Amino acid sequence: MTMTPAEAPSPEVQIVQVDATGTALLAVVVRCLATTRLGARFRCSSPDGQAVDLVLAEIRRYPQVPVDEVDPPHGARLVLTGAGADDLHFKPGDVLRGTNPTP
Repeated sequence: MTMTPAEAPSPEVQIVQVDATGTALLAVVVRCLATTRLGARFRCSSPDGQAVDLVLAEIRRYPQVPVDEVDPPHGARLVLTGAGADDLHFKPGDVLRGTNPTP
């Protein structure tokens, strides 16, 4: 059985720390609140109110251990990409909610 995007569980992570920003890149350490998979999409707002669409490009449970998904209550380092990612200002405790790709 194939799930539609509406039926797939929504990814949810809580920011613990912002690791790095760069051109169209944001690396954060998070605590997982709901299963989050590679390719998940998150829509955020920049400080000037512009929509910024982020795609989850990498999940690392440990520095040398990339994984395809992370589930609660685990932590991970996520790399998110998207135009405007470097303009976002997250702080510890902020929560990102999005849409997982269909399995």
